[in-house]
Amino acid sequence: MHRFNLAIVTLWLLASFSIALVFSSAQAREPKEIVIGVEDIAYLPYFDYTDSKSSLSKVILDKFAVDNGYSITYLPLPIKQFSKWLYENDIDFKYPDNKRWHGELNEKHSAEYFSNDIFYLRAGTVVLQENVNRPKVFFKSLGLITGFDPTLWKAEIARKEIDVLTDNSTKVLVKHLASGLLDGIDVDINVANYYRASLGINKQITYSDTLPQEVFSHQLSTIKYPNTIKQFNSWLEKNREFITRTQTQFNIPIERPTK
Repeated sequence: MHRFNLAIVTLWLLASFSIALVFSSAQAREPKEIVIGVEDIAYLPYFDYTDSKSSLSKVILDKFAVDNGYSITYLPLPIKQFSKWLYENDIDFKYPDNKRWHGELNEKHSAEYFSNDIFYLRAGTVVLQENVNRPKVFFKSLGLITGFDPTLWKAEIARKEIDVLTDNSTKVLVKHLASGLLDGIDVDINVANYYRASLGINKQITYSDTLPQEVFSHQLSTIKYPNTIKQFNSWLEKNREFITRTQTQFNIPIERPTK
């Protein structure tokens, strides 16, 4: 009788273990239909998920999805809530992201897993060509995309040495720069030139030679799916030539990380 009961208990334990194993495996399995939270602004040629226009990041992410059997839904989200996306919205991944953007204030909302660098961009202050050599004291007004962090101007803004105009539209900021309403704008030069051309503005613009510049990258992040991040990293490594070729097709110069 005792042997019979022991056998039943053993079978019950084995069955429970198997069910738990199957359940945990199902939970650990990466999804094939994924939602990526993206910024709800037009920042072409890098991205514009509020429009059907092609962009560098969409071409890259879509190619990864096709190559690995994923279906992607892009969900535009407000930049002002950027640090909370992964925790307060029903998304699987966040793009663009970067470890450097997560300071102490939003550390509790930081992503846990970041991809390798997808491509590099240059941060600097865009000015009219005629002002390329102006000293820093010349700048009294600065244009920023709403929600973007003015990393190169934090000290001056804190000391109220410069007036800041924010707008959701890069096109509006470029228009204000060309008309002289702004001394500089903190956007990527490729983005500024894209909207300058779309506005038919003939004035040449460039990065200021006297103000700081820094190179940073776009990364993909998640708190849920580290294995997909590993898969994405492997895909990036194998598709560097494709990414470089795509940047060239969008007239984006290849930036290299600073050492």
